[in-house]
Amino acid sequence: MKYEFKHIGIDDIELTYKDKSFKFKRDVNLIREMQNIVKEARLKMIKDLSSQGISLKDLIIERHEGNKTYYDNTNKEEMEQVYQNEATMEFFDRKCREYFNNDLASLINDIGLTEEQEISGFSEELVNILTGNIIPKRRESDK
Repeated sequence: MKYEFKHIGIDDIELTYKDKSFKFKRDVNLIREMQNIVKEARLKMIKDLSSQGISLKDLIIERHEGNKTYYDNTNKEEMEQVYQNEATMEFFDRKCREYFNNDLASLINDIGLTEEQEISGFSEELVNILTGNIIPKRRESDK
């Protein structure tokens, strides 16, 4: 295996790969920060759109058929998704620099992950560990 996450304390985790080891602590504030990603991304999107003279309503396609009005929110939803993805990547880059002295892409490269499956597996595992959704195995010396 190219890397390993180890549980070394209640909220203490260690990432090891190659000859490197990084200890980090899960933080309650981290979850709060993650929950704010959507709100912050949406505010940034609204601010950017308004600076261009565009409103969210402009992204919604209104169609009239007979006595009925249909609204297509596809453009608005796609725009929101772009902003949310960008905010999420910025958040994890910031956390990776804080914990591992590298942004996420550099960390993945440093570990030597090259295949899409490896990269997505690592990213998913990292997110789950940081959010407390999974707890890595304890080190043998801690059992």
